[in-house]
Amino acid sequence: MSDPTIEPIVIRRAESPADYIACQDAQRRSWGLVDESYVVPVATLVGANLHGGLVLGAFLEDGTAAGLSFAFLGKIDGKLGLYSQLTGVVPEYQGRGLGRRMKQAQFMIAEAEGLACVAWAFDPLQAGNARFNLETLQATASHYLVDMYGPRTDDLNAGIPTDRLIAVWEPNQTPRPSLPEHPFGALPLLIDPDGPTARPIEGTAPLVLLEIPSDLGALRATAPERANRWRLAVREAFEGAFHAGYQAVGTVRIGAGDERRQAYVLHRSLADAPE
Repeated sequence: MSDPTIEPIVIRRAESPADYIACQDAQRRSWGLVDESYVVPVATLVGANLHGGLVLGAFLEDGTAAGLSFAFLGKIDGKLGLYSQLTGVVPEYQGRGLGRRMKQAQFMIAEAEGLACVAWAFDPLQAGNARFNLETLQATASHYLVDMYGPRTDDLNAGIPTDRLIAVWEPNQTPRPSLPEHPFGALPLLIDPDGPTARPIEGTAPLVLLEIPSDLGALRATAPERANRWRLAVREAFEGAFHAGYQAVGTVRIGAGDERRQAYVLHRSLADAPE
């Protein structure tokens, strides 16, 4: 068996039938898929890749793929860009920065082709994904979709609503606002974690925090009813905040272990506030 810690990996466009099949296999392994209806057909991958979209693989020397990223051409807030349907890394190659490298390759190609942005969906309660998307990749979010995909059977989404935030990366971004030294004590909180319940938006604060569980997987395993209350509270808070003109521009995290807390940083300029 090859050693995933030392194998050379090349991130590039899929070019051959074998490349597309390798990307399909990477999709199955990344999400633990047993339902073939979730696997993107080769014909769809080829068609998108040749007509404005992008299929990237993280290819090993033997032609297999340790990860993939699939995007198609679309309109995001009226602007032409790439919509990234999925990016995944197979389990034995996770933690090596492949996801970041594939997203950055997407960004470079989109910018080189004159596209305005790259957008993708992610589960708003996954704390690691939130940090990765808004901090590492410097995306923002201002759209929340309720149960975007409907019921699913894959390992990550079985039995829960598929609510999603739409992350958007743009090549020319405005600077992120500065945070106070102790944000959890200094900024308004849109969720009461004791409930958890959403709080109404009051006043004209330019910065607010929207807290999420620091470890959703552990919470779902030990207290599934509380995990569901978190999901509903986060849904209500995001919908209210976005309606009020806020945009998710980052995350903040404090503490460790059972005391860890994480929240989205939401920003609103006076021009974006409703009258």
